[in-house]
Formats: sequence, C-alpha cells, structure tokens
Amino acid sequence: MHVVIRTKLEIFVEAHALGEIEGMLERVGFKGCSVFAGVEGTGSHGTWRQTGVDEAGMRLVITIGSEASAEAALTWLGDYFKSYPGVVATSEVKVLRPERF
Repeated sequence: MHVVIRTKLEIFVEAHALGEIEGMLERVGFKGCSVFAGVEGTGSHGTWRQTGVDEAGMRLVITIGSEASAEAALTWLGDYFKSYPGVVATSEVKVLRPERF
C-alpha cells in the first residue's frame, strides 16, 4: 500500500464565516473540504451549546492538502483570527490516492 503524507487542517469557526473560509482554501490550493455542525463543547470561555434559536452556530471545516497550501492557509487564518473567533489545528496524515488532495 502506497501512502503519501499530506497536511490536515481542522478549522472551527462561526457559521457565517464559511463562505470566506471555503474561498480562501480554494485560492491557496485545497481541492475540497467537509463541513460539520458544532453542537456543544467547552473552551477557554467555558461551556457552550447550540440551542438552535436565533443562532448561526459553529462549524468544523476539515480539509487535507499539501504542506504549502496548509502554510498559506495558516498565514491567512492567523490574520483572520485577529478580528474573528475561531481556532485551527494541523496534523500530518497519510493518504491513499494523493492526487485527490
């Protein structure tokens, strides 16, 4: 089995930011992403829970791509998070079918 190392980004942002985040990911070279709804959690500001009433909610964006694309995205996100809430985690992953990433 031949696997290739790629970089995974897990970006947690407010739902209204999705369009901007997805556009940035495409511009820096990511070929796609998956978006999941956040329901509840805890963090530096305590516990949070989506009630579904008058809330846009939180979203987790997961994408996998080249190290160069990830570095460009992290630079952009570093600037973005100076003004808007959110967090990002990175990790190296092994993938099959590397042409898809």
